[in-house]
Amino acid sequence: MLQRLSPRWLSRRSPNLFFWLAFAALNTLLFLPMFLLDQQSSTLAPPASTVAGGWWLALNRLFVWRENLDPWRLSIELTVLAALWVLVRWVRRPWVGVIFGVLYVLAISYYIYEAIVLSVFLLEPSFYSQFYLARDGLPFLAEHVNAAWWLYAGAVLGLALLASEVIWLLSLLLRSGAAPGLHWLTRAGMGVLAFACIVVAVSYQAYTARPEMVPSSLGFKVQKNVALSLKTQHDVASFDDSTVRRIYDYSGYQLETKPDIYVIFIESYGSVLYKRTHFRPPYTALLSEVEETLHNGGWQTTTALTESPTWGGGSWLAYTSLLFGLRIDNHPQYLSLRSKYQVGSYPSLGNTLQQQGYHYVWLSALDENLADIAWARYTRMLGVDELIRNEDMQYIGPRYGWGPAPPDQWVLHWADEQVKTRTDDPLLLFTITQNSHYPWTPHPTLVDDWHTLNEPAPEEEFVDPDTISPEAMRRNYMNAVDYQLRMLTQFILENGDENSLFVLVGDHQPPAVSRRADGWATPIHIVSKDAALIDSFSGYGFVPGLEVTNLEPSLRHEGFYSLFMRLLFGRYGTGKIAEPAYLPQGVIPLQAASN
Repeated sequence: MLQRLSPRWLSRRSPNLFFWLAFAALNTLLFLPMFLLDQQSSTLAPPASTVAGGWWLALNRLFVWRENLDPWRLSIELTVLAALWVLVRWVRRPWVGVIFGVLYVLAISYYIYEAIVLSVFLLEPSFYSQFYLARDGLPFLAEHVNAAWWLYAGAVLGLALLASEVIWLLSLLLRSGAAPGLHWLTRAGMGVLAFACIVVAVSYQAYTARPEMVPSSLGFKVQKNVALSLKTQHDVASFDDSTVRRIYDYSGYQLETKPDIYVIFIESYGSVLYKRTHFRPPYTALLSEVEETLHNGGWQTTTALTESPTWGGGSWLAYTSLLFGLRIDNHPQYLSLRSKYQVGSYPSLGNTLQQQGYHYVWLSALDENLADIAWARYTRMLGVDELIRNEDMQYIGPRYGWGPAPPDQWVLHWADEQVKTRTDDPLLLFTITQNSHYPWTPHPTLVDDWHTLNEPAPEEEFVDPDTISPEAMRRNYMNAVDYQLRMLTQFILENGDENSLFVLVGDHQPPAVSRRADGWATPIHIVSKDAALIDSFSGYGFVPGLEVTNLEPSLRHEGFYSLFMRLLFGRYGTGKIAEPAYLPQGVIPLQAASN
């Protein structure tokens, strides 16, 4: 039986049939990762709309450009190489076959990498950016994902099975393509396909690097990747902060009133909540309830959507962009800034408020194992006065989800109580919540008295996200959002006063339950008892309350710093000096503006 499944036996039995089957399978395997990771917005078969709009448009969608990322596409390089193998006798040598195999393995590796980058993170493939992201992110991910050993074993086994399947198909393709009984129609068919692929590559060139293109070129993909990598490397290396320092110089301004300011990033709080029918009704109902509760407590609210520089992950890029007033959309850029500002400070939101007499506190609840020297580099870049880490909290209760981490309810109340006993200066407190991090289970519950959460209890077992159905995943996410907004409302009512200002903002869209069509926007809420301050946001795309109706983002994360300082000085500043400028796109360094 095994002999009859061997490539040698099959290629002799029916070389034409098994050549085409092997070619089709190897070709489809290249595009399968993108389809599997994009199933929320793509279908296995091209949709009926593909053939709508006339025959010419239908032909273009079928054979040139199709937005539905199904796997029924054609690799230009695989087709040309296979055609050379069957048409040119000299090519059919063992060492050429080895090269063929190596090139295919490199190709499928790239297509898997591209699928992950485009579908999971909505980033353009860039060797330079993703190398540093993988170097720093994968060890952190492995440490905090809490996956069982058998998941890693299953991943290794899956890769081994994929490798064996690829080897078997390549052997079948090469043996069938070299078989003496290969029909001239097979050779002619491969010749026609290869010629058509060459014409497409010459005609469309860089377009064949896009996943929507039906004829796909690995060569142009790599060329585009390398060009983007070189540009990113150049921009990072040539960053000059003279423009930043000049524009974010607020030394001529002085705050007369200094409210305590809480900048709280809500993990995975994205505009997808407005854009999916299974999220919007419960989400808007929740907003109405929370808004009424805040209003009854004397609080005013205003809301907008802000475009994040990252999608589905990379929270540090989102909050650093907002605090620095600079678009930071790749990890090498972040690392460069961290290295640059170990001596000397960046003129960030925190730095500006420190100059106004604020005590700047950075709160991190994630249970991490970073060395003290690593934290020191981090805090020198941020320029904080006080760092509160997980290990400082002496929390002994159960931990949840990602990290794992204590309940956000306990973390916020505890930290605020501690800080206010140590300083009378106006407070700037920054944190990012943890309990709304993917996969949103296990999850804490909201309690009346936060003190009761710090009691020993059994840890809930890790749940493998791959075993959670899409419906349950969406339900878990909505539960996490519900918890965050109710928890933050409780925190504001119990800890805020007439002199408190809250900025609640999402870092990025949630992974797994959103898709590229949902965009990059996240909600941002401003909460204060000062109606005049809240009203001042209305000229910049903000609307009263917690709900927006216009789903296009009206600002960007990197633009918030200048907007916030403009309105803060305009409301609470002394003297008649003009309000500072609002920069919707943040500061654009000179070398970036010239490109």
